[in-house]
Amino acid sequence: MANTVDRRAHPRVSTRDWRTLARGRVRPGRPAHILDVSTGGLLLETDWRLLPGTRVELQLGDPVALYRVAGHILRCHISVLDRDRVRYRGAVAFEEWLHLQGGNE
Repeated sequence: MANTVDRRAHPRVSTRDWRTLARGRVRPGRPAHILDVSTGGLLLETDWRLLPGTRVELQLGDPVALYRVAGHILRCHISVLDRDRVRYRGAVAFEEWLHLQGGNE
């Protein structure tokens, strides 16, 4: 197996370890599952297509918003495709760094 270089600008926190951030919303209120988050962005899954370059507003935490952030979609691809469902996975870069507090909840 070849060595791979981690090019991430910011360390990520998995929402498996921080369950209060695992659910969120993409404005205007579309539910999203947040896979991981960092000070500079996040990775999420949703039932709605995310167009790269589009500006989005996000609520992290649902039903209680722990953070509200704005960012841009970097990339998006289909993560689940079956007869009854299409699910998209997208990466978002925040407009301003997010100062995460807490974790491991």
